[in-house]
Amino acid sequence: MAVLRIISWVLVALALMVLGYDGISTLKSGIPAISTTAEILGIIGLELTVPEGGIGKLVLDLPMSVLLGLPGVILTLVLRPID
Repeated sequence: MAVLRIISWVLVALALMVLGYDGISTLKSGIPAISTTAEILGIIGLELTVPEGGIGKLVLDLPMSVLLGLPGVILTLVLRPID
């Protein structure tokens, strides 16, 4: 249970880091920038190609902060300690 709580907080922290990257990109370019999962994976060095349409393309087109943050927040709320 404690390991899952740590993983959930790490996911939230990673999502905040991606939001910070988006904020810096926005300030640098002057227009709002939201990084997709494919863009962030490309920066890391993982080039993924999927066929057009389908769930794979949907996942790669989602903002990375949503892909990491939503499960992190849900797990954090579900796994909170009960008094």
